[in-house]
Amino acid sequence: MGRRPHSARVGRAEIANHAARLLVDGGVIDFDSARRKAQRELGAEQSRDLPDNLELHRAVIDYLRLFHGARHAERIAHLRNVAHKALRLLAPFQAVLVGPVLYGTACEFTPVSLHLRSDEFEAVTRFLLERRMSYELDETQLRVSGLAAPQRLPQILLSLYDEAFELTVLPAHNSRQPLSAIDGRPMQRADVATLDALLDSGEVFVGDFATPVAPHPL
Repeated sequence: MGRRPHSARVGRAEIANHAARLLVDGGVIDFDSARRKAQRELGAEQSRDLPDNLELHRAVIDYLRLFHGARHAERIAHLRNVAHKALRLLAPFQAVLVGPVLYGTACEFTPVSLHLRSDEFEAVTRFLLERRMSYELDETQLRVSGLAAPQRLPQILLSLYDEAFELTVLPAHNSRQPLSAIDGRPMQRADVATLDALLDSGEVFVGDFATPVAPHPL
């Protein structure tokens, strides 16, 4: 794609729309990378008028509605059904669905994200090993309510029902809520009952910035 001269004026909406295309079709997996790449490709590296994460999220929804329609709706329904099975499997750890599969914005390589609660990380890994499930260990950072600094949390990467999953393990002894990277508010979550209702509704895009989902106390 040709780069435009730096003198051209590129608005934040144009950067958001270009970043949305990169997130959906360009293999870019996070907002910051998509924003930076969109700036480069639009010749807008010097721009300080950049879309925030909420604007990018809404641009992704618009792009998916416009260009992926029914095929995307089928994919989201499939991923939510797979997530439903996983929530039932991992019920001993108060598993809830979070992230793009819940919001309806999951793209081709987006894993299904679950949050688990356990004060003993090894209890989760033992549970998986007892069922002969292979996995990889990783870690992630989440902002949580009441704390200024992001918290480093262990994460388990594995395949369930032929789909990629990431399981983030939060402590069970406190009720601090993870905060969304999209809008900084408590992250939307769905347990089995909430996901049942969502599947029955047929809604694709949900959340406080689309169709609300009732918060689930973890």
